[in-house]
Amino acid sequence: MQNEAAQLENDEILREQILHGSPFVKWAGGKKQLLKELDPFIPKSFQRYFEPFVGGGAMFFHLVSKNHPFKAYLTDKNSELINAYNVIRKDVINLIAILRQNEIAFRADRHEYYYKLRKETKGVTDIERAARFITLNKTCYNGLYRVNKSGEFNVPMGSYKNPMICDSKNLQKVSASLKYTDTWLKTLDYKEALEMAHRGDFIYLDPPYDPTSATSNFTGYTECGFGDYDQKELCKIFGELDRKGCKVILSNSDTPRIRDLYKGYNKYLIKVDAVRIINCKASRRKGHKELVIRNFS
Repeated sequence: MQNEAAQLENDEILREQILHGSPFVKWAGGKKQLLKELDPFIPKSFQRYFEPFVGGGAMFFHLVSKNHPFKAYLTDKNSELINAYNVIRKDVINLIAILRQNEIAFRADRHEYYYKLRKETKGVTDIERAARFITLNKTCYNGLYRVNKSGEFNVPMGSYKNPMICDSKNLQKVSASLKYTDTWLKTLDYKEALEMAHRGDFIYLDPPYDPTSATSNFTGYTECGFGDYDQKELCKIFGELDRKGCKVILSNSDTPRIRDLYKGYNKYLIKVDAVRIINCKASRRKGHKELVIRNFS
């Protein structure tokens, strides 16, 4: 009885830990700010959840906080991001130790340390890679993640005075969330990931957004980018998932192209206000409109 009571207490502690986990990276298009808008459309019940453009994972952490058991398929083409997720799940304590060292080194000589770290691409372990990825994300220009055509991270250093590189409390909560939930993590193209989906699955699609202007065309999360052709292909797959009987929610820019591509779903389309956290000028982060498109009532 004592062992059983202790186990129940441990389970409750774990549940409390994961209730407040949140994205561990700053990510362009992150959905933490839109969760209140998206929450009413989340299906009441589902057994499997797919997020093939996982990014910061705000929707995933929100679903976990509801304490509803499900299997999660979290994938992304960014191998550094998925590696970080895997390391946090498997070895968060050692990751935290390295991040603390990085934090000290960065504060000692931020410019030299940042560009030295940015050049490092080979000869590191998965934990060191994850620490490098998180450190650069927390210290680079506006938290932007961008790579060139060779796949090299090429964002300049940001102007943060005292960035929190090691948020140990949240990292442990993220680790608990990934362990508590039956989570499948893999570096994978969204098309391959969605081939596994079937009737009744809940899918959230948050792709690189259709640019709203010539100067807002940022899709450099991987060396391949995400252009007009990719938006059309994603729309086709949205239709295929609909015919399979999946429940799908998609977020994208409010542009004529996206409205035209998804005109068959106008009945379930809404426009929401959004904040673009990646813009360098705070005054330009507000006043943006996004579309939330779904295939179910």
